[in-house]
Amino acid sequence: MELCGISGHPKKHGPMKTTKGSRIVLARLLKKVVAEAEAVGELRHRRTLIEEEIKQVDTVLKDRPASLRRGASRTAEPAARSVHREYQQSVREHRKNLARARFLLQEESEQIGRLFSEMEMQLAETIDLLKKTV
Repeated sequence: MELCGISGHPKKHGPMKTTKGSRIVLARLLKKVVAEAEAVGELRHRRTLIEEEIKQVDTVLKDRPASLRRGASRTAEPAARSVHREYQQSVREHRKNLARARFLLQEESEQIGRLFSEMEMQLAETIDLLKKTV
């Protein structure tokens, strides 16, 4: 090992010689970086879509239909009141299903968030390895 005459530290040599084996390793690492970056992008996009869906569900859940705020007229025919009750039950059931869907979307968003973080860390590690290899 050659030492620098001024500082006494080892001399730095030029870039590492590329061999066929090192080119293969670099190519594999680059492919891995691209694949991981693509996965991170897809996860980010999916999470954005889920967040938009959650906002839409929240908007529907906040808007309480006027039909639920007031009942059928007491002077209305019994058949009309019966139809109105069935409609109200249907709307309540729909809102219950929306609330469940929102819960599931939130769960999926959290899972994607965790996976996104893991993939970002893995991508950073792969990039570091690539930098060390070059």
